[in-house]
Amino acid sequence: MLQLRPMLPDLMRCDIGNGKVASFWFDSWTDIGPLIEIAGDSGPRSLRVRKSAVVLDATSSGSWRLPAARSQQMQTIQIAITAIQPPEASNEPDRFLWRRTPDSFGPSFSSKVTWEFLRESTPTVFWHKAIWFKENVPRNTFMAWLALLRRLPTKDRLRRWGLNVTAECVLCSTALETHHHLFFECSFSSAIWQGFASQIRAHPPADLHAAAAWILSSSNRISREEVTLLKLIFQSTIYLVWKERNARIFTSVSTSSSGIHLALDRLLRDRLLSFPASPPAGPSLLSLYFASYRPP
Repeated sequence: MLQLRPMLPDLMRCDIGNGKVASFWFDSWTDIGPLIEIAGDSGPRSLRVRKSAVVLDATSSGSWRLPAARSQQMQTIQIAITAIQPPEASNEPDRFLWRRTPDSFGPSFSSKVTWEFLRESTPTVFWHKAIWFKENVPRNTFMAWLALLRRLPTKDRLRRWGLNVTAECVLCSTALETHHHLFFECSFSSAIWQGFASQIRAHPPADLHAAAAWILSSSNRISREEVTLLKLIFQSTIYLVWKERNARIFTSVSTSSSGIHLALDRLLRDRLLSFPASPPAGPSLLSLYFASYRPP
């Protein structure tokens, strides 16, 4: 949080009323931001305004009480100050305002505006709609998001970080473990993904990013409800494959492919049962799933 402190003047400013609360040196009450940032440590001595002063302390009899400027910095500060009406003790209290738009401030705080200001913006990824949708399961969504960003600690990454770990995939023991191998070049994970996804739409790709693109392109060929089922299958498969991978590494306990099929079926049913009943005009997601799914 302290690292974000320098950004505060861009997010909050003070509308001077009686000048009894706003810090003369540290609050952003002029158009040039906190005055201490321009004046430096010698500013209080140069302007004869103590470091702990409030804005009202820099006035006398309704006028600004400032010495002649002896530097360019002091001149800049005095120009900014004299553009503001001097506060009077009888005025309304000072008001602190939060940024509302790039060009305006308001009395209420907006977490959305603040987040948009603080975050590092990047281009929208093509697969975002395969991850963020209202029917998702948050833990599965998070795992799928990490996988698509290639941020899971797969063995190839661990070895690049200098860890002494075996490189082979613990699910199939035939190839190096990478994101692309686990999802879904690996024969173990591919059997699960293909077994479920192909019952909704034929020929699901055996590649993570290609699978996400394939799901999003499915809206031209299948119903919206079936696309939602594919998204749930996609994310749930990633979650269970990663969970099984970790179980084999850290507990030496393994589950067969058929066992993962049963776990995925149970996970999907539980999620679909949690949805409210669909209107009579169309089938529910659960009934669509029952109509499509055939156990291996």
